[in-house]
Amino acid sequence: MATQALRWLRRELDKVFGPAVEAVRHRQWHRFWLGAVASLIVVVLGCAFRTRWGHTFIENYAITRPGNGWSTVALRLPLSMFAPAALLPFWFAIVQVGIVYGLAQTVVGWRRTVLVAVAGHVLATCSAHLWILLGRPLGVGHRYDTFGDAGPSVAVVTVIAYIAVARRSSWLVGVLVAYDAIEIVVFNGLSQREHLVGVAVGAACAGFVRLATRGSPAIGHSSGRMADGGAPGDGYEARPATIQRGSVAS
Repeated sequence: MATQALRWLRRELDKVFGPAVEAVRHRQWHRFWLGAVASLIVVVLGCAFRTRWGHTFIENYAITRPGNGWSTVALRLPLSMFAPAALLPFWFAIVQVGIVYGLAQTVVGWRRTVLVAVAGHVLATCSAHLWILLGRPLGVGHRYDTFGDAGPSVAVVTVIAYIAVARRSSWLVGVLVAYDAIEIVVFNGLSQREHLVGVAVGAACAGFVRLATRGSPAIGHSSGRMADGGAPGDGYEARPATIQRGSVAS
């Protein structure tokens, strides 16, 4: 029983971390550049926020609030993916963005990681208005009109949800469900509802990709493409067969 449990655990962990482990083992550091770049942007914005001029700039161009007009939200959306958030410690924002984006790049490629993260962030940010319109108990009160949105964490949970569904990782799905449940119970605010939207978007995107590719013939390792949608140029460039087998272990 213990042996079977360990084998199951190894298989489940390999679904998510296998490509990253192979990349580290073969010193393919270029497969993690997205996480490094995203972390650097968080660092720059976080440090700037602590200066007088930087604080003004970020308030005007990087932090979205539900009370803002749509044109203002659209202007601030790009930088808001990396801007400081009230309930998110600076160091944790750097760590989560670096680890999740870097891991996702090795699993689904940098293009898909960026597309999924942006989709989740945009839809979650736009949903803030709806949560306020709904009001309690499903939504939130109008006092949240002036609250800053969730910042980098929405895009992060969106990407995690995408990986969980795309790689059929049951334990990661369980972690996400538990995290969202605990977060809602403890804080029960706007950011937590935006996280729920992000998780839903990530899962829906992965489900759509799986449905769209269902029935298509499997492509051999030499093509550099994975069954769950990774593509050449997205972190799945042609590599020796031994490396590719490790990167798609499931």
